[in-house]
Amino acid sequence: MRRTSLQLVLVIALTCFLQLACSAQEHKSLPVFEKSTRVASSAGGPELSPLENAATEPQIREYLDLSGDADSFRERWVAAVDKNRSIGAPYWPESFWTDLKAEMQKTDLVPMYVNLFQHGISRDLMQKVLDAYHRLGKEHFRGSPECFKLGDAELALAGDMDTLKLAKTQEVAGKVYDIYRPQIKAARVAYMAAHPEWKDK
Repeated sequence: MRRTSLQLVLVIALTCFLQLACSAQEHKSLPVFEKSTRVASSAGGPELSPLENAATEPQIREYLDLSGDADSFRERWVAAVDKNRSIGAPYWPESFWTDLKAEMQKTDLVPMYVNLFQHGISRDLMQKVLDAYHRLGKEHFRGSPECFKLGDAELALAGDMDTLKLAKTQEVAGKVYDIYRPQIKAARVAYMAAHPEWKDK
């Protein structure tokens, strides 16, 4: 039975997501797509309800600059593509994978973090974290009371982060797959003719 393009994109998204999911959650939050969400955001992912006194976008942007968390996330996110290329059929062109990683490299991750942090981190806590970063520096921030408080807040958000990561991966993979759809379809026909024993996974 031929796999639909939506299924192909979902397989990519799920595999990348599983590589990145928080180990503390052991992937248990995967089926929970509606938890703590309201309307879909303009990017197609879930929009989490913000706290009444949520961290501000400038605070979150400053935190990401100081911590490098978004950069670290992107490195793991892109690396997961090469680790999971076996999920693609052998007729998928090399350029698909190259373009997928290029799209991931240029994807703006800040809105995802703003969405997440405003859902579970208060303005007061984020300011204390920023003050500690400026006072202690990145290396000495680790192990500080503010670091532990932020860690507790992020742990409580782990399931929501898993959901956002999956949505972002689906969004980006779907965008690239749509461009390659005709090429992959034609390549599949040619490959099936040359390899009649081949069965799509």
